[in-house]
Amino acid sequence: MWTLFGNYAAASAELKRDSGFANTISGLRRRLYLPEVSQTSGWLEEWMSPDNLGETTHRHLSPLINLFPGDRIRPDGSTPKDIVDGATALLTARGMNSFGWANAWRSLCWARLKNADNAYQLIVNNLRPSENGTNGTAFNLFDIYEVETGRGIFQIEANFGTPAAVTEMLLYSRPGHLELLPALPDAWADSGSITGVGARGGFVVDLRWQNGKPTEVKLRSVGGRTTTVAHGGKTRTVTVKPGASVTLRDFAR
Repeated sequence: MWTLFGNYAAASAELKRDSGFANTISGLRRRLYLPEVSQTSGWLEEWMSPDNLGETTHRHLSPLINLFPGDRIRPDGSTPKDIVDGATALLTARGMNSFGWANAWRSLCWARLKNADNAYQLIVNNLRPSENGTNGTAFNLFDIYEVETGRGIFQIEANFGTPAAVTEMLLYSRPGHLELLPALPDAWADSGSITGVGARGGFVVDLRWQNGKPTEVKLRSVGGRTTTVAHGGKTRTVTVKPGASVTLRDFAR
């Protein structure tokens, strides 16, 4: 709700419409309860209580909704450190031993925290073969969820979530800001490429890298005009006309 209300206010300002109702929504947003760090566990609260009232290693990551897919929790200095640390501690407590979309969501969260090793390991975990309907990946790369012994069903969330995690490791995007290779694991660092990635702000990105550094990034505008492109402490502001493209090749220097 915090994210939804914020998006509504931003849309109202951008479109210059419904400002009165947007003010009402913004007022409600300020009254929402936001998770705090528990003084008992050191984790970001899952419930409106400092106590751990749930299952520590449960598949769900609802309290981390503002780490991914939201962006209230960012490890870039804009979020209070105790909140980032509390989210990291909760994610750590959830563990690395799960399956399906739970692994995918955890991988996405670790990518947001720029922990490439954990993000990569969870993808590897998801690719473990399914045998006789067990949790894992089938020969056709469908994710299988075991519903009873010897019988599994196709679970589409992991088939969406796992490639989303791969993309998140290679490109972080928010309107006006793109970060290249934010969580690139050693296993992929030698060389690689990804093409046709939709980036927030109205761009499509093609990206190549070598020795852990981007060698070429092409931005095609599908409505976006200006964005920053960042990697390794370097930032460039790029302006592209809608329908046009620009290619950058100097981030590896």
